[in-house]
Amino acid sequence: MNQRSLFWNLLLFSSCVAACVSLVTTGVGLARYLPGVLAWPLALAVQAGLFGLAWLIAVRHVKLRALVIVLYCLTMPFSVVFSYVMLQSEFTSEIRPLEAQRGLFDDLRQRSATVSAEIDQSLAETEELELRLASWVEMEQAQGWTTSTCDASSHCYLAGVCERVQGQIDSWETRLQRRYPQGPGQALIYGSLETEQAAVRQIGDNLRAARQQWGASEAVFAADVDNRERLRRFDLALAEVPRRDLQAVRCDAVALPVAPPYELFARDDALAEETPVYAFEDLASIFSLSHNFTRSDYPTVFALFLAVFIDLFVLLVAIGAAVIEETDPHRPLSTMRPVVPEWGEALSREITAWIDGALLHARKSAEDRQAFLGGLIDALRFDAGNRVLFVATDSRECRFGFLMANARAATPSPTGGDGEAVTFVLEDWVYPALTRYVAAG
Repeated sequence: MNQRSLFWNLLLFSSCVAACVSLVTTGVGLARYLPGVLAWPLALAVQAGLFGLAWLIAVRHVKLRALVIVLYCLTMPFSVVFSYVMLQSEFTSEIRPLEAQRGLFDDLRQRSATVSAEIDQSLAETEELELRLASWVEMEQAQGWTTSTCDASSHCYLAGVCERVQGQIDSWETRLQRRYPQGPGQALIYGSLETEQAAVRQIGDNLRAARQQWGASEAVFAADVDNRERLRRFDLALAEVPRRDLQAVRCDAVALPVAPPYELFARDDALAEETPVYAFEDLASIFSLSHNFTRSDYPTVFALFLAVFIDLFVLLVAIGAAVIEETDPHRPLSTMRPVVPEWGEALSREITAWIDGALLHARKSAEDRQAFLGGLIDALRFDAGNRVLFVATDSRECRFGFLMANARAATPSPTGGDGEAVTFVLEDWVYPALTRYVAAG
């Protein structure tokens, strides 16, 4: 095998390997949507078409090369899309579940901290209310007239205590048709304040128990728990928080966080049918104008780049082969080796047709053909690569050369010859055939 054959075989082999890799990635990506009996034949058809279109570009005799390239580029996205689905799913099969678990863990930690802060704030309010009510009870027992301090109280819960105590006083006065006698002692107001004090004390006990129970709810953050179970445990723990007690002692609204929807963190245990959807979601998020690029986007970018490169590599190799073919005289001028015809009547008649086409209206006797072809053979020369070169110097020789080129027996060399002469590179079998034609004369 000479160097030229080795070079072309290497290009063809590398392109074929890339096409096979693209076939596998496209087939696996399609199989995530379609049954295997449909996915793999479709992938094979697409890759065979892409491979054929790519290497048509490298064939010198193919016209409208730009149209072939356009057809390849129109077909390539089908392969790229499903190759990307397969590659992105493989690259993120372990990363995305871990990210979903960490994301939910951090989210629930923040929500848990919010719940703890709300419990602590309500408990602090309760303890302050216990002290205020204890002082009111002592004041009522010692000197009475505790209700007079209600006007100076701005706390909403204490204002409610004063309203309830005043309501009992009004009810007493209505029933007995006289004013309630204010003063020290353990009378109506004292008993009402003790009841309110006991109620606040009970709220405080409930909140302390809730704080202790919430702080001990580490089952929510246990390891080796999937996101669905973690959310269920968080919901159960949140349901046990005494929301009424939290709000009872607070003048502002208490807004406890709710558990996030499972759909936001469902990728920790995604179904195989869901991976293509997630693959396109990741791709769409990257091209979003509001997206901030992070490390988790690298697998998606790399999968897209690799999917494009695999199919583009086949096209680039073919274009490179075409460029080398047309610019380097030491490279073979066709990636398709013509079939060598066997000597016989058919080949002899074809050579005769070449000669007659070159001579046109001149006499075309056997002697004239022999003389023309003999002079042509004598003018043949060899280049450094042992290729047979035919330099056509007149119109008859040019016609003969182009007739051979149409029959794929020769190729016009764009770099050979000087002036108006045209150089043709003959195929290896042509020279022996011409000499045999002359000898058989």
